[in-house]
Amino acid sequence: MPKEEFGDAYHLAVASYYKIDILLTWNLAHLANLNKLDHMERINYKLKLNTPRILTPESLTGYNY
Repeated sequence: MPKEEFGDAYHLAVASYYKIDILLTWNLAHLANLNKLDHMERINYKLKLNTPRILTPESLTGYNY
């Protein structure tokens, strides 16, 4: 997560803390990025937090916008 943009980390933190099942996002650069998923899961594991499934609207609905 970029240090300058607090919003991405905040959305993940809230979804993790409240045990939200799915985090729906258009953010392919930071949240819905498979290259960063392992890192997010490791941090949440250390903090004993749930990691939500992070999906884009396309992956949730199967519709290509």
